[in-house]
Amino acid sequence: FIDKHLDRKIDTTSPFVYFPLQAEPERTLLISAPFYVNQLELIINIAKSLQPNFLLYVKEHPFQKAKGWREISKYKQIMDLPNVKLIHYSVHSTDLIKKSSLIITISSTAGFEAAFYNKPSIIFADLDYSILPSVHKIKTIDELPHAISESLKKEVKFSDLNHYINLVEANSYELDFDIIDS
Repeated sequence: FIDKHLDRKIDTTSPFVYFPLQAEPERTLLISAPFYVNQLELIINIAKSLQPNFLLYVKEHPFQKAKGWREISKYKQIMDLPNVKLIHYSVHSTDLIKKSSLIITISSTAGFEAAFYNKPSIIFADLDYSILPSVHKIKTIDELPHAISESLKKEVKFSDLNHYINLVEANSYELDFDIIDS
């Protein structure tokens, strides 16, 4: 079903928002964002919150192959939503990020990766990279339409990203694996 029905091409004739599905079950979903575990419901809310000229690209997580694909009925429900395209897991996330206008993710690194490509992002979990001004952390689902509208206007500044990376490096340390092995 996946190989026959999920899109493998990115259509750039219409602006789009990119939403990467989280693998399930997954700690980052179940613990970090327990109010957003129903990804289908979240996709519906995102699609309803988009401006009429925008598409929503939803990409299956490649690791879902190892965990077991979702039920075909779930894929069909996503594919039946207006202005939503379900993207094959083999399409590179980086290609989607580069060509999108905004990234919306529950708790994946795609929100952080977006900043490297001058793309704003919206996240639903408390993540360390939410300190970036180009990242909007959702507090309640009701704020989603406004958050999308405002995020589409945000400018990603390289200086903010550089500051964050320097902060992470300053608060990190190198782990000596030789000590662990002994």
